[in-house]
Amino acid sequence: METKRQPRSAARSIVSLGHLLVGTAAIAFAVVLIVSSRAGELDGILLGAGLVLALAGAVFTWTAIVALRRGRDGGGLSLSLSLAELVGGAAMAVGMAIAVQGYGAFEPWRSPLMLPSALLIALGLGGLRLEVVRRHLNTSNKH
Repeated sequence: METKRQPRSAARSIVSLGHLLVGTAAIAFAVVLIVSSRAGELDGILLGAGLVLALAGAVFTWTAIVALRRGRDGGGLSLSLSLAELVGGAAMAVGMAIAVQGYGAFEPWRSPLMLPSALLIALGLGGLRLEVVRRHLNTSNKH
């Protein structure tokens, strides 16, 4: 029985680490937007978007840290983070599908959004699966 718990624990750790990486990547991208907006000929046009993304990334990262510290009790937070990643990845995939229409042929592998959207969708689905299995096991143990 102990061997069955270890893979779930490892998967939960990977998903939690993924949540942290998504949050820090959002903050890093926001910093790039802010710095590039302040320098060059952009005249602050990306400053607002960078600040909003920095705030969202900070909240996401903070929530991921709280969920990680709570461990198994942070299931609701982890579920929320997974849903946010799934929605964000789906939105990026739709944006990618619209953008590649301009290539003349549907070639999504040419889009720089393909890998990040696929990773977000995979992480979101993985986190959702873990939470659904955890909740199913909790309800079946009560009966």
